[in-house]
Amino acid sequence: MLEMPVGSIARILVVDDEPEIVAFIRELLISRGYDVLGLSDSRKAAIQFDLFQPDVCVFDFRMPHQSGADLLNVVKQKDPRVEVLFLTAQDEAALAVDLMKRGATDFLLKPVELNHLLLSIGRALEHRRLIIENESYRFHLEQLVLEKTSALNEALTSLGEVHSALLDALSMALDFRDQSTSGHSRRVATLTAGVASEMGIRDAALVQIEHGALLHDIGKLKTPDSILWKPAKLTPEEWKIMRLHAEYGHQFLRNVEFLKDAADLVYSHHEKFDGTGYPRGLRGEEIPFGARIFAIVDTVDAMIYKRPYNNPVSFRVAAAEVRRCTGTQFDPSVVEPTLAYLSEHIPSHLR
Repeated sequence: MLEMPVGSIARILVVDDEPEIVAFIRELLISRGYDVLGLSDSRKAAIQFDLFQPDVCVFDFRMPHQSGADLLNVVKQKDPRVEVLFLTAQDEAALAVDLMKRGATDFLLKPVELNHLLLSIGRALEHRRLIIENESYRFHLEQLVLEKTSALNEALTSLGEVHSALLDALSMALDFRDQSTSGHSRRVATLTAGVASEMGIRDAALVQIEHGALLHDIGKLKTPDSILWKPAKLTPEEWKIMRLHAEYGHQFLRNVEFLKDAADLVYSHHEKFDGTGYPRGLRGEEIPFGARIFAIVDTVDAMIYKRPYNNPVSFRVAAAEVRRCTGTQFDPSVVEPTLAYLSEHIPSHLR
């Protein structure tokens, strides 16, 4: 994975079928301290991209041989983190906006205003820097988690040690991975364990339910940022990838001796009582008991707390929705005990 060293000169690839524009932009950017490669033949862009390894690309939208849209697909396949800016005519703005949804960073109308170009490149470079830093941090964090897991498999001798060491590391990874739901995993773990205890679950079984609820989304460590943090609706293919997180989480935890039962809840937390859930389409009591409780707790938590994709509702409204889905999404035998426990243990201002 290529990274731009701290303090190095940013590399910019400019492709436009008008040589005069290429030369003008190239001279401007070189005068501002950038390393610039200019091309007026889009057919050379793919090879030169590999050789030059730019941080930012500036593409004309409409060119012979290969359009800017074609080049966007090519360079994003080579380096998903490369920033792409488009130069467009007035009547191409709507098309450029569509390309931004596919990964472009910005578009500028011709004739290009120099200040706008420099500002856009500056924003693109800052965005790339943040992505690289986040990826590096996440990579080292995942390595830390794996190292801790390996060490714990050999050395830990009690569930108490697992709770204090492994789960703390994994919870930290989850909070970093999806900051929009910070605190969610701990809340649903505590509440799920509370409901299970009220319903007679004790000792190691209760601990495993709590652990599974706490780590239910651990598989999202393997979900690409472009999908996990996408602000728009996911495509069918992106949903297929997103849904793999339950299987990834199960694969991750099942090899940890003290978390094998917790792994079953992680594997099953998106199953539905009528068999329409995923990944295995389990039905009724085929779904682990803890996962059936967790499904209700998780749904209520997602509805009553603010999320980027929805506004919160009161517990009363959330409970009504759970009751509406009793027998389809939720196990009728655990709905009322779970809602009764939640009504007494969620913060009063959310009721």
